Parts: sequence; structure tokens; C-alpha cells
Amino acid sequence: MPAATPQVEPISAAVRQQAIAWFSLTQSGDITAEEVRELARWRQADSEHERAWQRMVGLPALVRNNAGMLRDPVARSALQQARYVSGDRRQVLKLLLGASLLGAIGWQARESQWLQGGLADLSTATGERRRQVLADGTELWLNTATAVDIDFNASTRRILLRYGEINLRTGHDPLGRPLQVHTHEALMQPLGTRFTVRCGEGCVGTLLSVSSGRVAATLRGGHGQQVVESGQRARLDDSGIFLMQQAVQDDAWVDGFVIAQATRLEELVGQLGRYRPGILRCDPRVAGLRVTGSYPLDDNERILALLASSLPVSIQRRTRYWVTLVPKVEA
Repeated sequence: MPAATPQVEPISAAVRQQAIAWFSLTQSGDITAEEVRELARWRQADSEHERAWQRMVGLPALVRNNAGMLRDPVARSALQQARYVSGDRRQVLKLLLGASLLGAIGWQARESQWLQGGLADLSTATGERRRQVLADGTELWLNTATAVDIDFNASTRRILLRYGEINLRTGHDPLGRPLQVHTHEALMQPLGTRFTVRCGEGCVGTLLSVSSGRVAATLRGGHGQQVVESGQRARLDDSGIFLMQQAVQDDAWVDGFVIAQATRLEELVGQLGRYRPGILRCDPRVAGLRVTGSYPLDDNERILALLASSLPVSIQRRTRYWVTLVPKVEA
């Protein structure tokens, strides 16, 4: 298993949004000399600002490709109105952000995962898994393509799952602060337990799977509540909380495996596709084949070879990043 990495202080959501706005402006080609000086003052005003800025400048071309929107006169006007508010430096771009002028790189957009992952407190790339021991002893695992923020304050231990999948084994907090896991759809509070939460691309709503203990789940707005017991799985979305039969070892990925038990090939291929870049899909003619086995996630190509040797399928490769399982043609 990977070694735990040192705990770092999270960057607040407000500062992350300011860093996005400033970086977009610098890439727009329309930044003034005074704004350059104002950016320098913002970076120097707080070490958290500088940390957020350093993360921003390491991001790929996504933001640059959307920065042209700041040439718009309305955006420029809003930016020029934004000023430091006495006692709260983090409000410097409140008007700009409040006007949703950065919508093209909004956090909810699918392509913004580059951005969210770059600014999140903890993140993993496609195919990567990571273990982190938090300040209270909670063991947190991040699955492939995952981003989380961590906020431990005087009253609450809060984990925000922006996208992806996490597994937690809760620690004992000497201060007695409740542990909360937030997603776009729900809030989950474990009652001494180990559990998995998944949301984002390829997932309808939030999926919660409890391995031990119990988890109290509440929909955003408080219009639905449910205690999910050990061995249960639940889907949480805007229409309610739905209990389901737990999948076979939902947390097997923590140990580096995906486990299939009379699983449709189409479903297994969908799981494997999360761990490799590009497109991995299954021809409808073989989608219903049933698969049983334990497959190592760290060797995706080996899994494909095993499937080709044990099932009547062949691996068709258009490119390295476009792979399809098709019916095997008999010689």
C-alpha cells in the first residue's frame, strides 16, 4: 500500500475561487499594469493566497482556453468594481464571481475536473489510488480520478468529495467533533464505521456503501434522511434515498482489486474504464456475458488479456486509447 503523505492545511473555497479569477485574468491578454500590482498585493497578503496561486499556475491549458471571456466589457466592469473589503481580503473578486463570469470553467462542468483536482486539498489522477491518514486518525483512501477538500475546525470534521470515490475508516476524535462527508447531493455522518462514497461522472447521484457500522445520510435541504446499516448500499439523489443490495466488496479497490461475481461483462468493463485514460467499451453482442473473478487494478492490460483468454471475446484497438471488447471470430 502507498505510504501516508503529510497532512496539509486546506485552501478555502473562497481563496480557490479568487485564484481562478486572477489566473483567468492574467491569461486573457487584457490585464492592466495596476491589476498586475493588485495581483501581487493579493498574493503577498496571505500565505494561503500564494499557495492557491502556485497550484493555479501548475494547471494545464484548460483555464487559458476560457480566459478570453474576461475581455467582455461586462466582465471587465465587474472586475474593476471588485475591491478589498476592510477586514476581509478574501472578498477581492466577490462581484466577479457572484456574476458567474467564470461559468465556462465552473466547478460542475465535466472538463473542470482538471481545475478541481489541481486546487483540491487531495486528488488522484486516472488510474491512481492514494491513502491519507487525517489529523484525527481517520484513514482516507482516494480511488482513481478523485478530488476532496478537508476542513477540520473547532466544531466539525468536514470532508467534501468533489468527484470520484473515497473510502473511510473513521478515527476517534478526542474533541468529540462529528465527522461529516459532503457531496453535491447529500451529507453523510458516520456512527463509528467504515464506508465508501462515490459521486460524479458515471455515477447517478451519490452512492454510499457501508462495510461496518452505520452512516446517517441526509439529502441536501434536509428533505430526506436514512440510516444505512452495515452491508447496505444506498443511492442518494434529488428524488430521495434508495436502499439497494450491496455490490460484492465495493471497497476491494482499496486493496487494488476489482471483484466480479457473475457480473455482466459490460459492467466490469465500465469499472475498468475508470482506471485507464481514453475509451474502453464493450460491444453489445458480448455485453451480457457473465464474469467471475478477482482482477488486479494496477495491471489493466493484464485484465484485458485474462478476459480474452477466458471468454469468447477479442480485444479490438483503434488506438492505444480506444479499446473495444468484441466477439471472437473463430478461425
